[in-house]
Amino acid sequence: MYILEPESRERIWGTPRLHDYSGDQQIEKIGSVYSASGVSEIDCGIVNEEKSFSEMIAENPEKFGLEAGEVYPLIISFTACDENLSIQVHPTDEYAQKVEQMPYGKSEAWYFINPPEKGWIYAEQQIPEKSIILEAAKENKYPKILKEYPVAQHDLIYIPSGTIHALTKGSLVYEIQQATDITYRFYDYDRIDKNGKKRDLHVEKAIEALQPDKQVEKRTFESGETVNQREFTIQHLKGKQIVENNSDVASILTIIAGTLVIAGTTCQAGQSIVLLKDEMFELPDTVEAVLATPTKYWKK
Repeated sequence: MYILEPESRERIWGTPRLHDYSGDQQIEKIGSVYSASGVSEIDCGIVNEEKSFSEMIAENPEKFGLEAGEVYPLIISFTACDENLSIQVHPTDEYAQKVEQMPYGKSEAWYFINPPEKGWIYAEQQIPEKSIILEAAKENKYPKILKEYPVAQHDLIYIPSGTIHALTKGSLVYEIQQATDITYRFYDYDRIDKNGKKRDLHVEKAIEALQPDKQVEKRTFESGETVNQREFTIQHLKGKQIVENNSDVASILTIIAGTLVIAGTTCQAGQSIVLLKDEMFELPDTVEAVLATPTKYWKK
């Protein structure tokens, strides 16, 4: 069992609201607090250990249910925005393997702790033809082709790789994604970063990776519910109970609300604990959490 140290990332669309989820107090516009991540770009430290999460896995992958050379296949974060995110798409397995030399693409899911101000996100397109979408990209006319997809507090939205989407202003979510951390931006509202430059767009790759037939999935994610997707299983836990990892791969328990103490260390909302195979502990009655377990479907 390991307690991870969250990593905060400043974003042009970020918010101080993530200070309540173990966000770095020195950063005003936090876009994401990475609660569990073991990739080179975002590598969480481990409480009372000199090695980072990725270093610990590289040293002994079998301990985490992984093979030599594999990274932990999920990234868990708290993401929030005071402006709309860029219109974007993530690579499918096929595209990631062909173009990015990665073993899998990037599907993700959002659990809405706070819903967007207008009650919807961008997800899917009204018109399936890629040529029309590309024309809209050139003219920055996305509102005409994208769906305003309704969401509410406690909704869980699963976004399969290859689906066009964007979080909108006011959202605060628990986010689970595959560890191929690649985003192709169609449009970013012509925003200027702190260096006075527009952020890069990736329209060509975005169009190539886009799968217009893909659809998002919406469901409730109340306390006690379990959701199984191809890439992961997540359980919504609240109140006193025994939490156990019955998988061969390490699971991630992430605190949504409340505090708990493990071996003298107090863990707050926004932090994650790595549970190795067969490890367990008792969740206090004041804590709300999500247990995420990866599925190594690409090895089957």
